[in-house]
Amino acid sequence: MPVYDLHCHSTHSDGSLSVSELLHRACEQEVDVLAITDHDCVAGLPEANELIAREKLPIELINGVEISCRWHSFEIHIVGLNIDDEEAQLKALLSEQQQRRYDRFDAMLEKLYQRGVSLSAEDCLAEGMPTRKHIADAMVRKGTVSKPQQAFDRYIGKGNSAYVNPEWCDIPEAINAIHSAGGKAVLAHPHGYKMSNKWLRKLLVEGKDWGLDAMEVSLCQQSPGHRDALAKMSQEYGLFASQGSDFHYPGNWRELGKNLCLPADCVPIWEHWAQ
Repeated sequence: MPVYDLHCHSTHSDGSLSVSELLHRACEQEVDVLAITDHDCVAGLPEANELIAREKLPIELINGVEISCRWHSFEIHIVGLNIDDEEAQLKALLSEQQQRRYDRFDAMLEKLYQRGVSLSAEDCLAEGMPTRKHIADAMVRKGTVSKPQQAFDRYIGKGNSAYVNPEWCDIPEAINAIHSAGGKAVLAHPHGYKMSNKWLRKLLVEGKDWGLDAMEVSLCQQSPGHRDALAKMSQEYGLFASQGSDFHYPGNWRELGKNLCLPADCVPIWEHWAQ
């Protein structure tokens, strides 16, 4: 049975591994099919495809992206899989999203400065799309906090003094752009939004109306009960099932290909790329 990991990140967004390092690690972990899904960015995909062809790596790449969206008071992530990364509508949306990221990043640095924490963009070492993780890691290097989570808890997490509300696109816009690029739109990590089951079901109902194709059912950090609950939801709402590690950096909890398997009654998204 091939191992599919359809959600991971490189240094083009908030991952710690370069595209080359990510691909080689996926091969070491015996992943057969990998989707690189950087935040609002597809810059790593040409490099990845070229590297696989040049080095004849034993892995299939699925072109992907993870788009941040606003929905009520939540930030929702929609993964696009099997996309044409050169398609005009998708490229235009990602360009807008990237500008929003840079604007928000600068605004948070200004808020931190007003609170006595002086960081430059260079301090944050953001090679690709800047994220709050880059700020948190810089605050650790500066000695402002001892670990990244403290930066979120004290400064840049929602409700704290240096937090800036994002101005992301809405979910229908993301889904439409993914579809225009020939891809499938997938709700990422459904249990990761700190919402009740009532709100999650509302999201799935509306998402289905907007053309959502699938939801992530299997993640490496979940209990069997959570996996089974998501599997039942995917069937109830007529959504394909996807899986992914959401890998960002090497560690014990999130690893490429680790603990990824779909319950038997799910309909895997990779069996329906062309539908």
